[in-house]
Formats: sequence, C-alpha cells, structure tokens
Amino acid sequence: MSHRILVADDDRLVRESLCEMLDAFGAVASADCGQAAMAAMRRQRVDLLVSDVDMPDLTGFQLLDWVRSQPPPPPAGAVLLLSARADDALAHRAMASGAVAMLSKPFAMERFHAVLHHVFS
Repeated sequence: MSHRILVADDDRLVRESLCEMLDAFGAVASADCGQAAMAAMRRQRVDLLVSDVDMPDLTGFQLLDWVRSQPPPPPAGAVLLLSARADDALAHRAMASGAVAMLSKPFAMERFHAVLHHVFS
C-alpha cells in the first residue's frame, strides 16, 4: 500500500535526504517551512507528517497543534517530530502533544524504520 508522506524541514539537505529515505513507503512531498506544510495538507491529507521542530516560521509543535485542532479527518494521520536538540523533556512534550515519536537528529536508521513500520502497520 502506498502512503502519502509530507516532510517539513527548512534545511534543504535534510529535507532531500528524508524524502529519499521515505520514497520506498509511498508518495513523498516536501515543504521548506511550516506555512508551506500547512498549505500542502490543506490541499491533500497525508498519512504521515515528518516535521523538524525548529523552523523559522512555525515550529513542529505549532504544526502538530494545528493538525490536532482540525476537524476529522485530521490533515495528517500521524506526526513524527525531529530535532537536533532533542532531549527527554522535548521528547515527553512531543508525545504528550500527540506525536507518534520524537527523534533526535542525527537518528539511528533502525529507530526511524521502527517508527515508520509502527505508523504504517
């Protein structure tokens, strides 16, 4: 089954790398900022939003809050947050906010794939 995935990250190299890694799981689109991610999800619902926490216009947490505030069905079935500064407190906040996981960049591929298999199973 092909899934719709949106990658939101202001770092072009990270965004392109994530898109390549996710290509095997379905149709992958990307956004270079939070506003572009919101616009993309308004046009088409995604099964998974993979978002950086630290973007200049909207944070990953603001995107997650927006997704959760929309009427059913939500614009993203699941949200995975990524951050270069992830710690236990940030991970706890992500999970409490409704993210499926919070991964620290750089992340172990095994952990990334485990999260994807959990989301898509």
